[in-house]
Amino acid sequence: MKEKRTTLVLVPLLAWMVLAVVVIWPWMHQFDQKRATLSTLAHINAAIWWIVLLWALHHLTFQLSSLLSSSPTERPRHDLSPPSIAILCPTCDDFDEECCLSCVEQDYDDFQVYILDDSRSVDYRRRTARFAEAHSDCHRVARSDRRGFKAGNINHALREHVTAEWFLLVDADQRLPRDFTRKLVERALLSATEDTVFIQAAHHAFQHEDNSAFQRALGPEVSIFYERDLGPSARFGFVSLLGHGALIRKADCLALGGFPEVVSEDFAFALRVGRDGKRGVYAEDVASAESYPYDFGAFMTRLKKFASGSAELLKHEVPEFLKRKSKATRVEKWDFAMAMLWYVLMPLLVLNSFLGAYVVHALWSSGVPYLHPVLPYLYTWLLAAVFAVILSTTRDWRRAVRFYFWSTAIYTASLPVSGWSFLYHLFCRAGFERTPKGRKRTAVSSGESMLTALLGVAAIACGLAWLSPFSPVIIGQGVAYLSYRLYADLCSESVTGRIARASIWLPGLLYLFALYAVWRWAW
Repeated sequence: MKEKRTTLVLVPLLAWMVLAVVVIWPWMHQFDQKRATLSTLAHINAAIWWIVLLWALHHLTFQLSSLLSSSPTERPRHDLSPPSIAILCPTCDDFDEECCLSCVEQDYDDFQVYILDDSRSVDYRRRTARFAEAHSDCHRVARSDRRGFKAGNINHALREHVTAEWFLLVDADQRLPRDFTRKLVERALLSATEDTVFIQAAHHAFQHEDNSAFQRALGPEVSIFYERDLGPSARFGFVSLLGHGALIRKADCLALGGFPEVVSEDFAFALRVGRDGKRGVYAEDVASAESYPYDFGAFMTRLKKFASGSAELLKHEVPEFLKRKSKATRVEKWDFAMAMLWYVLMPLLVLNSFLGAYVVHALWSSGVPYLHPVLPYLYTWLLAAVFAVILSTTRDWRRAVRFYFWSTAIYTASLPVSGWSFLYHLFCRAGFERTPKGRKRTAVSSGESMLTALLGVAAIACGLAWLSPFSPVIIGQGVAYLSYRLYADLCSESVTGRIARASIWLPGLLYLFALYAVWRWAW
């Protein structure tokens, strides 16, 4: 396997090391003169923030690089003939006829569609059966148990029913253009070598007049990830398998033991591909549509599944991938480690904000500037870079502004629950919870809402009691935590829905005020 260039990985790492070693840590020595406990807390607080900065610099560098470079073109290969394709549509009480209709109507000569039905609902089982009977190229596959979640469902079909050379994974809420399979196969014929196991296609958020306010505001996240994150990672880092919109070579899949029967079966499979010296290819010029979660409840179900699945990966798959004997390249290992770092940081961010509120207040009250003078410049640049990435995808400053404020509030509000989900599943087995599909509202847990609200009250109280330039940050977090239940009504036309859509701007505004406070009062 060809070694990937280290340029894009080294740039943020070297910049971070220069900032940390040359600028920040010498500055931190002034706190050694303070009482030992406060000095220790200040160093711990700073260390965690600087790990967060390393993560942010890595991802922003990759995203910004996509604005400056285009994907390399590959010469067509004429020595390969189009292979047979099996289009696999796993479903579990979420069958979408429009999705499967887009599969059976593909403009490709040699393909079969398989509905892999794990549904418990009699109604859904009848619907999949009727659909398969109505379309001659569509087959319904059901099994006697649901062992192994989605991965077990796919593995059963591959071993017992599918005879095609390659198979295409399709999600229940995905919409394929008619030429999707043909274009993806053509891309596979351009890129496929002996070590190519999968070709991951791009996606964009499904645009429909019935989209909810939540989907309209946060839908750009899909395009940002596929346009700004995955492209540079494919060239300079780790190519992820995203579980849908991917063409996979059946023989290689079975040779690797099929899909690992875990919650994040797609990432686990990609890790095994990289560990064995194989590779995935990203076809960023081939795209289909996928639906963003309908509301905050569906979003949290998905995010908790991601967090628990990441904890499971960290226990069982990541150590083997990172070992020296693994055939994955060094940049692949580092890039994937940076992706996993976010889930490790979630619980730390919650705790470190309280620690930061105390430390900055204690030092500021003593007349000691906690923040280095270079930091306001750095934070302003980070904010400008984030907005540039968002604007490059939305191409509309109003949509970009809305996305920034909504995503800031939503992801802040999700930190305690998703962070707890990650920590809990480091020790307890993760269970598979299907992301809700369609326009049905998904409720949030009353227990989660209550505990997060209490944490929000504590954050606001600490921000007011420990006044400092950091106070707007922890108060902004507190407002988001306190609004956890309120955000469940963002799609509602009720009074609470209107209040939710008005108040969702508040955390982002408080963070911007914190940046002003840093410029104005930090030293």
